[in-house]
This record gives sequence, structure tokens and C-alpha cells, in this order.
Amino acid sequence: MAWEIDPFHTLIEFSVMHLMINVVKGRFKEVHGTLHLDTQQPENSWVKAQVNAASIDTGVSARDGHLRSAGFFDVTRYPSITFESTSVEPTGETTSKVTGNLTLHGVTHPVTFQAKYLGYARDMETYSWRVGLYATTVIDRRQFDISFNQRIDGVPFVGNEARLELFLEALQK
Repeated sequence: MAWEIDPFHTLIEFSVMHLMINVVKGRFKEVHGTLHLDTQQPENSWVKAQVNAASIDTGVSARDGHLRSAGFFDVTRYPSITFESTSVEPTGETTSKVTGNLTLHGVTHPVTFQAKYLGYARDMETYSWRVGLYATTVIDRRQFDISFNQRIDGVPFVGNEARLELFLEALQK
């Protein structure tokens, strides 16, 4: 069954260490994509998604500007972050490993998300069906040539690992 990601009810979040003593969280506000969900044979499911890199939001406009710059996401050269699944491996009744190609900063690497099916619900206004999914993974930003490495007293300003958390809601097509 085909579904379209609802950008108004989908949350793409990330978190990274700041000075190795605290966490900075942010999100991307603009996401679009399609998924095919086969509940009878989950291995036949797939997803294609695109995120507007410039839609990054950490709640601090100066930091957001820095993250959009050439030192990080370089959104002028690389305006989109994309993910296209290559396999879905069921791991439980409502869980799967979703592996695919993540393209970030012009570099593509395979990434595996741990995903959980959250269920279906009918939209109160349109009565159309919606589906909810959660997925998480950890990536090393250096693999995607995001190599900002400023240090303060030998301590990295920003950690290399970024946790991605996706709360997806999609509308039946």
C-alpha cells in the first residue's frame, strides 16, 4: 500500500554532543517522500524521502546559519538530504531493520535504521487513513565529509556521531 509522508506531522530530529559535555538537538522542518508498506510481507516495503537541508532548526538562528554554511551542510551546494531504502528486514512483530542509501553533503553511504511500526489511524477531518512509524540510527558525520573539527583546549567543539530520530506520519495515497 502506498503512502505519502505528511510533512506537517513528521519530525526529523538529530542530536550531537557539544564540547563532549552536553547535547545539541535540532530538526529539519521540510520533508517529502513516499513509502510502500506491505504488512503481510514487510521485506517488500520501501521508502524514498527528501529533506530540505536549509530547513534545519536548532532554536538558535546564529547556530542554524553556521550549520547551513560550507563548514557543515553547505546547503547552497547540497540543498537536499535523501534516503532511499534498499532492504527491509523484519526483526519482530512491529519492528524492522531498514537499510538504504543516505545522501548527505553530496556523499552517499549505506545506513541502517531500527524501525518500529506504530499503527494506523483515521484522520478526524478527512477520514483518510494515516500510518505512524518511528526509526532511529547513529551516523558518523565524517563519513559524509562534514569535517568541522574545531577544538577548544583539545576538546572537540562538536561530536562526530549524530543520532537521527524520525517520527513519520504518512497519508494513504
